[in-house]
Amino acid sequence: MKCPYCDNEMRYGVIQSQHEINWKPKKSKLFGAALFNRDAIVLSEFSFLKGSCVEAYCCDNCRKIIIDYGDGK
Repeated sequence: MKCPYCDNEMRYGVIQSQHEINWKPKKSKLFGAALFNRDAIVLSEFSFLKGSCVEAYCCDNCRKIIIDYGDGK
């Protein structure tokens, strides 16, 4: 994948966590799952056995990470 910022080739990888991975529009006073913030987007559901994992692309030049979320529907 080409970086949309600098057009260099990006490296494929994953971001893993032992907790749910989510995005929120601003930092919450309380750390927690996305269900506590109506504007949150879940990037990877939590699995007790597997943790959470989301595919991502890394640009070493720009130091940016690009993540797709959702199931494409």
